[in-house]
Amino acid sequence: MSRSRFLLVILLVVAGLALVAGSYEMGRRMRPHGYIYYVQGSLALGDYKYYGIITDFLQQKCYDDALALAKYQRDLKRSVVAVNMRLSGNDPALLEYIKLRDPELLKSVLAGHPPEAPGPIWTTCPSSFDAHRPR
Repeated sequence: MSRSRFLLVILLVVAGLALVAGSYEMGRRMRPHGYIYYVQGSLALGDYKYYGIITDFLQQKCYDDALALAKYQRDLKRSVVAVNMRLSGNDPALLEYIKLRDPELLKSVLAGHPPEAPGPIWTTCPSSFDAHRPR
């Protein structure tokens, strides 16, 4: 093998390694750095709080308030699903996921009838979470 061919092969190998290292570093820097865990944790905490309030209402036999809060959460989550469908550009994987779990919601949103975000609700029963509610 001639010296020029040998140098060309070495140059190509070094360039290839540099590209691999560069693409790895770019991918590492573009990763969301735990953002998904923050979002999941925030959602779980919100659900925990709402289920705790519903539990308090049920223990106090405030059934109407528990039902109102459960319906509010259901309607809010349906609205969030509809917004995320739109924001994802109707991602096929998301559409398939929703189709398997709630085909009626999917049909309604795709037909242009997304659920509206619920308005505020008022309850009369006190909850153990009232003391920790941000003002």
